[in-house]
Amino acid sequence: LMQNTEVDIKKYDTYFITPNYDYNFSKNYFEKIEKILDHGIKILQFRSKNLSDEQYCIVAKKIYKLCQKYNSLFIVSDLNNFSKNKYCDGVHLTSKNILHGNIKAIPSNYITIGSCHNISEIKICNKFKFKFKFIVISPIFDTGDKTGIGWRNFKILTGKSNIPVFALGGMDYKRDINTVKSFGGIGIASISYFYKLF
Repeated sequence: LMQNTEVDIKKYDTYFITPNYDYNFSKNYFEKIEKILDHGIKILQFRSKNLSDEQYCIVAKKIYKLCQKYNSLFIVSDLNNFSKNKYCDGVHLTSKNILHGNIKAIPSNYITIGSCHNISEIKICNKFKFKFKFIVISPIFDTGDKTGIGWRNFKILTGKSNIPVFALGGMDYKRDINTVKSFGGIGIASISYFYKLF
């Protein structure tokens, strides 16, 4: 297990979040993930809303092994998955987790990342600043059924955070990374941008 304290988050400006796992395309799914890791992604979150707790743990273990092979950080999504799955380097808290979860109880040798959409969620994360490596503010652009907050609001929210910020929601690394950095963020998080690269 990589120790939380050793990770200098400022060195990274990309964070890959997986799409839902699909049993019909299992081989393809793992191959894609391996290509993305081989491409140099150092932080990966396994997010799959369509699996039972047991299924999630089984797939997570496989992805964790791939991440170890490429010396990348493997993050599980949600406190629920974290409580059942210790094959990971950290946990990405949903906004529900931030509002209702026991953040203090997360062992300090695990990386903690927070999902924020507004000032009140950011304030909670600030209160536990010592726990968080970074937060993800989203969505910047419209994605699916979510309306984007836009760059102006991203800049305002980033200004309120005492923790490094990644931008999520319709991100394109080449197009957006300089904007993110000029508005106070340090990196981009994305599902489809990375998944479509290969």
